Amino acid sequence: MIQTSLVSDLIGRLLSAKTQASMVSLLRKEERPPVTKAISADVKAHVSVLTKHLAENRPSEAIATAMAMIFLDPDHAISCMRRKGVLRASRYGYRGSLIDRVAKAVLGARDVFAISPDRIAYLESVKALSCLAGNAQTLREQIEATVRARRSTVLKTVLVLVNNLFYHAWINDHDASSLDSRRYSSEEYAEAASFILHIYASMFPVDGMSFAHVDTDALGKNAIVYERLLIAAIRLAKLREAEQLIDGLPYRADREGGEITISSIDPDVERAVRLGFIQQQTQAFIRQFHLQEADQPISIQTLIDTGFGNGSFDNLLEIKDHPVRRLILMMPKIPAVFDAWFATDELFRDEIQMLMELDVDHFGTFDDLVFPITDQISSLDVLKVQRYFKFISCAYQRRLEDIQDLVEREELTLTSTLLAIPHDAMVEQMRLILGNEDKAREVIELLKMVPRDGHLDLQYRPFVDIGDFYMIAPHVVAVSNLVRNTIVANGRRSTAIGSKDLMVHSVTEALRSAGFEVESDLNAKIAGQNLELDIVARRDDALILLECKNAYHPVSVHEMRNSWEHIRSSAKQLDKRQDILVDPSNQSQLFKRLGWKVSSKCTVHTGIVIANRVFHGASLNGHPIRQAHELINVLKSGRIAARNGPKEESLSFWLGPDFQTADLTRYLGPKSIASDQLAVLDARSWRYSIGSRELAFSSYVLDMVKFDKEMRERYKS
Repeated sequence: MIQTSLVSDLIGRLLSAKTQASMVSLLRKEERPPVTKAISADVKAHVSVLTKHLAENRPSEAIATAMAMIFLDPDHAISCMRRKGVLRASRYGYRGSLIDRVAKAVLGARDVFAISPDRIAYLESVKALSCLAGNAQTLREQIEATVRARRSTVLKTVLVLVNNLFYHAWINDHDASSLDSRRYSSEEYAEAASFILHIYASMFPVDGMSFAHVDTDALGKNAIVYERLLIAAIRLAKLREAEQLIDGLPYRADREGGEITISSIDPDVERAVRLGFIQQQTQAFIRQFHLQEADQPISIQTLIDTGFGNGSFDNLLEIKDHPVRRLILMMPKIPAVFDAWFATDELFRDEIQMLMELDVDHFGTFDDLVFPITDQISSLDVLKVQRYFKFISCAYQRRLEDIQDLVEREELTLTSTLLAIPHDAMVEQMRLILGNEDKAREVIELLKMVPRDGHLDLQYRPFVDIGDFYMIAPHVVAVSNLVRNTIVANGRRSTAIGSKDLMVHSVTEALRSAGFEVESDLNAKIAGQNLELDIVARRDDALILLECKNAYHPVSVHEMRNSWEHIRSSAKQLDKRQDILVDPSNQSQLFKRLGWKVSSKCTVHTGIVIANRVFHGASLNGHPIRQAHELINVLKSGRIAARNGPKEESLSFWLGPDFQTADLTRYLGPKSIASDQLAVLDARSWRYSIGSRELAFSSYVLDMVKFDKEMRERYKS
């Protein structure tokens, strides 16, 4: 028996009604059936139908489909649309008028649909953001026109320019205008280059001819062309970020005149994001500072400088005049050379720096940072690949420094510093580094970008496959956080964590050392329900329930969304566990199950513990979000550092000289040092010109002098 689709049936009747007003009138008379799993599944299945109508610009069908889905299962329908990004103008070449019409149609009859307030706020955000679509479409058309006019040179030129920024450690000026090239970081330029590659791939085949030529005037008279091209791509990237924020995170868009502002619905969320990025950078800086003080191996750059200085690398690169004047690497592909420099497990300073970046989100020893990514490839293998390309990049750039004529140096930079490596040669080079062909092919597969694929990012998949060759910007490979990015891009986080989550173990041991009874990875049946908890702990009359999520520090809105989804999942789990364990009889069952002495009723405290610092200090459903290292510090020392002029002070935020249970429960409450830190941040907006309108992100900045002063006033030395 074929089951009738209620959604399809209602869509058909709405389309028969002809006008939008008639559709609404029909729905007012319609009896809404109770929501069932079958209806929810039917609604979810029609997300792709709505997407197709929007892509093919069919207004009546799109409006009828959206109305039918939302009428039958309002919150679920809108949730599915958000999850799939159906109402993003960027998916449809920035044709936003139809998206605007769909949002208006639903909002205009909101009483018919019984939509919850947060879903209404989302549709209002879609409506606000859609007014930028026309301006964004013009920007995209300008990019397409430049790509079309410079089809034979644009890709190679853009990748060379971005590679150059990475080599020269470009420092940007956050306060510059959004139309000023100095505003943006090298990472933002890499994202822009990836987007230009995506646009090119949507227009033309990406093959050897796409990278056959470079614009030798790109650093001279044509520099403004590529500057405008990249800045336009970055501004479109900011609009895509705005779409992702309102789709996947607790953010909204509001329009006032020609300005659309993106802000977090709970201000503490954006404060926590900004402070998280600041703390992440601070922790990385601290590690780099200690590395500078230590007696460490030489860097690749030092190796290159020494080799050129003593003449041993005099024949490493030669200038060839045909088919174009360029530098050619003459390094012999013999095992002895590769064994000495690239295949060795001995770490250069560069690899130690990379491992220290990973250490910011890490909970084991330094040696634990060498770990499997797949059955064959380890983090050390990826670092060796980076070592190889950094050597090549530094060798080219060092040789270029010897060329006195600035014009010739610029031309050779453009013609020489992007690598074209044949597939077979790449396999052989990776084999010499990693020891066998299977590993060579697997690491290439992990790092390979196929331009026709949907998501392109040079810092995640830097080997651009153009058919017979890989095109590689070597310094982008060299300095990206490639171990982390490879794990994220290939969904290998669980493999990297291993069978024992060191974050859970570290928090558990810290609680135990602070005098708590602790159990991790709890799986018990309490009050007839399965109770799973990452950590449960008790001390005095406090029962602590913690859910742990071990994800890397997110570096994009997409990754932030994934982190937030993990946090939402934890909050839902804690809601259920808390409801069960506030009952004293259920607490007694739990304590008996754990072999703990049954005590009088405990007060339940919950927390979501995360490995990275983004969202640290915020809360969800009343559950505080706390970073694991910060939580461990509360249990072990209760101290933070603050500066008093040139002097650094150690401040205590414990209630007394020794740790008390109240120190932890206060930390998990609304008036903690985490909330104090968020409160110090100052409001700041970041604006981006999108044609005649502006896109603004409402955010926060940290004044370190003010921060240190307030911490010293609140906490004792």
